[in-house]
Amino acid sequence: MAQEVATGAVIYSENSQGVRQYLLVKSKDRDFWGFAKGHVETGEIYEAAAIREIREETGLDVQVDTNFAEKITYPLANGAEKVSIFYISHVAQLPKTHKQLSEISDIQWLPYEQARQRLTYDNLKVVLAKAETYLNQTNHN
Repeated sequence: MAQEVATGAVIYSENSQGVRQYLLVKSKDRDFWGFAKGHVETGEIYEAAAIREIREETGLDVQVDTNFAEKITYPLANGAEKVSIFYISHVAQLPKTHKQLSEISDIQWLPYEQARQRLTYDNLKVVLAKAETYLNQTNHN
């Protein structure tokens, strides 16, 4: 079976009150809320693809924590299988973002519960829950 691979990250920061916020993007073409991610180009390292795609979609320069790497798979309409790998990334206090106009219709920073409700797909809600657990267990703010 053919596979399409995408990588991205669960990006988080803290607001001025120290509350963790997650960055969600709304896809323009498929009209769903998810995490910044995109296709891995031929010969590209997964982590580098995630960093590139996040910069393209949000304008943020990030580093990714590869100790957290959550993979989801699902079938595509064309018969291929989509594999998406999400890392985790912390950025300084809610930086300004610049959406990629051709692909992203909206970007929002939301606390965990609101982010979980906003995510369109259940598999992404699972990724967010695992990221929250990871951050709480490793004492990240």
